[in-house]
Amino acid sequence: MSKSNELHGTEAEMGVQPHTVPEAEIQQDNTIRYYSGIDWIALMTRLLEKIHWILLAALIGGLIAWFYVTKMVTPIYQATSKIYIAGSDTTISLSDLQLGSTLATDYQEVFRIWHVHEMVDERLNLDYSYSQLANMVSVENPKNSHLLYIKIKSPDPEEAKLLADTYAEVVQDYIVNKMELRKPQILEKARTPYSPVYPDVRGTVVTGVLVGGLGMALILIFIFLLDDRIRDSEDITKAVGLPTFGMVTRQDMEKNAAEEDAPNQIDVPEAGNGQQRAVFLGNLALDYAGEEAINTICSSMTFVGKSIRRVLITSCGANEGKSFIALQTAIGMTRRGKKVLLIDADLRMSVMKTQYNIQMGEQAMGLAHLLSGQCTLANAVYTTNIPNLYLLPEGVNIKTPLSLLTSPEFDQLMESVTGEFDLVVVDTPPLGAVVDAAEIARRCDGSMLVLEYNQTHSKSLKEAVSLLRQAGTPILGCIINKVTMNSIRKGRYAYRYYGGKYGYGYGYGYRPHEEPKNGIQAIVSKVRKRGRDS
Repeated sequence: MSKSNELHGTEAEMGVQPHTVPEAEIQQDNTIRYYSGIDWIALMTRLLEKIHWILLAALIGGLIAWFYVTKMVTPIYQATSKIYIAGSDTTISLSDLQLGSTLATDYQEVFRIWHVHEMVDERLNLDYSYSQLANMVSVENPKNSHLLYIKIKSPDPEEAKLLADTYAEVVQDYIVNKMELRKPQILEKARTPYSPVYPDVRGTVVTGVLVGGLGMALILIFIFLLDDRIRDSEDITKAVGLPTFGMVTRQDMEKNAAEEDAPNQIDVPEAGNGQQRAVFLGNLALDYAGEEAINTICSSMTFVGKSIRRVLITSCGANEGKSFIALQTAIGMTRRGKKVLLIDADLRMSVMKTQYNIQMGEQAMGLAHLLSGQCTLANAVYTTNIPNLYLLPEGVNIKTPLSLLTSPEFDQLMESVTGEFDLVVVDTPPLGAVVDAAEIARRCDGSMLVLEYNQTHSKSLKEAVSLLRQAGTPILGCIINKVTMNSIRKGRYAYRYYGGKYGYGYGYGYRPHEEPKNGIQAIVSKVRKRGRDS
């Protein structure tokens, strides 16, 4: 049997509609091969995000280069005297010109004779050796000319001028006395140089800036290529070939609650028939970007098939926001008219009760009590102050809850709540810590993974996906939480800062959330508020 047929057979046995979300798992290998290369556009985008580090490194490189050339390098000055080879005091013949062209090359060798350097040293009474003087002097013959440029380099500009003139005079005498040739004419004596020829301060600083900036860019590229943290849907597709249900921005719950029209706690009448009631007193409000992201997740969930009624929400590691996503998704589905049960199955270290200040009375029962036979389902399930949302809390924290989660009582619980509620959302411990989530996944119709933006690694994601696939439960998709984006990064979502508040775009125009003023803006704000409360 082919891989596709095996998968479709598994879907039929579990009541999952074929050709929906699991199709992404079938194409995983092809997707990974497609994304096997380097995404240069994404790489350049990330470099632009770190442009301040590149500019800082360039500035530091320029400062180091400037300090080096101005404080640690001795400046060198150059003086030049010029002599003319062919010529006389009266006339210049054709033979003089031909002879001058020939002797120009020969005269350059004169400056390599040690006796010439010795004569210069004796005239000026300098404390230089023969080799030192030889390194200080250079001779150039411009092309198609009868000139010799005598160039002297020295840390002292006056000394450079004196040496250039002296070499010209010594060579004159040496050529006349030793070579018995016509005396060359000194065309121009050297001038005292005022600016050094070495080092090139401007060029060195520019080089330092380029080396610093390019060096930092190469370091960042190397880090980026080794970095496998998840940042967008393409990273998820490249790693495991799964779809992304949504990207939820990092929320400032206190700031959101302070907004004038923030939908915080929603009160409903007391539950009848003696049913217990849980009250969320903590902040539940989201900013506009967060609300739209949750709406996107809920919209995606409506297309996974009617048979997907028990959804597990977990994460790769701790503190990635799975409980936050589970609660907000459950609330979002209630606004779509669904009767939702939220099960807190994190029996080891649940934070939902304390994080959202859930009040359930002094002797509150929960999942642990239910599975251990200490109460009935009616005593463990609570109505809440959010319409259509019901809560089955963890009850008490247990160090070894695996025996309860794999018991027949838990199987019966999942079967019974399926017929009573439109959707069951199960919040579980992280997959990277314990195997509780994998065991609970066997009792669910589908699972979703919550990843923390720029924190969850691809390796951890692959391990989590492998555990869920071994459990045999279809993985519906992933949710990226705590997203922080700027105007440089481009993707499915884009966030900009307008007047101290966040704007949000999702394929259509968005007006930043602000306090209502007059006219149309006030009417739009009231309509939006009524839509939230309904």
